[in-house]
Amino acid sequence: MRSVASVPSASLNLQLAEEVLYDLPPLEGVFLHWHIHGATATIPGITSLLARREQMLGMATLSGASIRLLYECAADCLRRLPLPVYSPWDSRPLHARLLRHGPSKSAAETQALLPPEVLVQKTISVTLGERLLLCTGVGTGSLMRWHLRNIAAALALPFRTLKRCTINSSAHTSVETFAMQPGMVSPFLHPERAARLSALVLLPWRERWDAQEREVALSLSLWESLALPLRPLIRQYARRAYPQVRLIELSSEGPIESFTEDDDGS
Repeated sequence: MRSVASVPSASLNLQLAEEVLYDLPPLEGVFLHWHIHGATATIPGITSLLARREQMLGMATLSGASIRLLYECAADCLRRLPLPVYSPWDSRPLHARLLRHGPSKSAAETQALLPPEVLVQKTISVTLGERLLLCTGVGTGSLMRWHLRNIAAALALPFRTLKRCTINSSAHTSVETFAMQPGMVSPFLHPERAARLSALVLLPWRERWDAQEREVALSLSLWESLALPLRPLIRQYARRAYPQVRLIELSSEGPIESFTEDDDGS
């Protein structure tokens, strides 16, 4: 089996990488094992599979450590999810929530590939002065100026810092800074890759999405997503993976709530 890293090209050979992915045992089997035995009951075969995924797909997949921690946090969030009326669909386990789709390099491309009831997660890097941030939200909307003003206020930065704001700066490429291909950037970083972040920002969630019971597709690779409720999961993952990074949540009206490692992530 050939590794993507062996391709003599600066860009990812998506066709080869997709062939590599489908040569590997599917993640459904890993998630089913964890569903039955618990994520702490990881056998050598699963450890080997996750390591092979990381080796063969490189930055086109989340790391094995991130996938396992994401599973643990997601399983816990689903157990805590209030369900006024039992629904087999809403209660389905994680191995039944995996989605497969064509590769994409933007939120708009991914959204077009997803089922109609599932929203894409969009994450961008932002530099405010000397601060490096990750801003993550749902859907294909753009970062608004009031978002940036509120972020600057939360970080106690003068508003003139907004004049030195850059989105997806070439000085902080996704490959070099987060070890992720374009189209893969998300808050589900390997803990070793979060040290340079000043904050993780959760952009507003629209109330109508709650009424519509919309789920969000979290990228596991360029070809795989996991459909889940989003916000409680990100809080818990961030607190466990990189507790030293500040977590800022913006409400739809504009005021800011800040969450630190001591806050309740449920």
